[in-house]
Amino acid sequence: MSSTFTPVSTPNNKLTNRTLGVVGGMGVQATARFYSMLTNNQSVTTEQEYLDVLIYSKSSIPDRTAFITGKTSTSPLGPLLNAAKVLEEAGVGCIAMPCVSAHFFYDDLACAVSVPFINMMDETAKYVQDKEFGKIGLLATDGTLHGRLFHKAFAKRGIDVVLPGSKAQQYLSDVIYQLKRGDMPTCALDKISADLYDLDAQAIVLGCTELGLLHKSSGYIYIEALEVLANAALAMQ
Repeated sequence: MSSTFTPVSTPNNKLTNRTLGVVGGMGVQATARFYSMLTNNQSVTTEQEYLDVLIYSKSSIPDRTAFITGKTSTSPLGPLLNAAKVLEEAGVGCIAMPCVSAHFFYDDLACAVSVPFINMMDETAKYVQDKEFGKIGLLATDGTLHGRLFHKAFAKRGIDVVLPGSKAQQYLSDVIYQLKRGDMPTCALDKISADLYDLDAQAIVLGCTELGLLHKSSGYIYIEALEVLANAALAMQ
């Protein structure tokens, strides 16, 4: 027996403005954690009070880091624009993208849609400044570092950045790709974190949305850009 899905009637067959659009799938576990954060960080008395969320988990979007670092000529921009436009046409009130390296294309994406597009770098820099940290350690993909995405946002607020050494960065990059394909490496961040604290970092920004999946020692202060984005999205509603 076949069944037909009948959508809830809304003006112009679109979702209400109190709907968050999410350009996701980069990677899929980060998108799932983002939705979990959105849910857990809301205080409601009934389920109807939760924010409406429309997630486009477009995991087929080409590798952002590979393009940014020149390892491939296949640009992710077209598929990213398509995802953002699909969400806009569905009637979302604003858009979040729980992938840091994809923010390399932020200006193009924000200009392509008429709804607010949250900038994860700016929100994280704002959060770090509010916490009065003047120097942070940054853990991120090679693409994010190559594009200096966080560096630019932090520089605007007078925040200094320290990075892992080249060997530690290569190790971290390998770990990130393992996480993206669904593996769970036995990797703790303690050694890399200790090295960054030795360089006078006051806190460590997890500037890749996969890194929150890893074990984190209680001896260091971690700021997860993914959670900053979730809270920024909720604050806009």
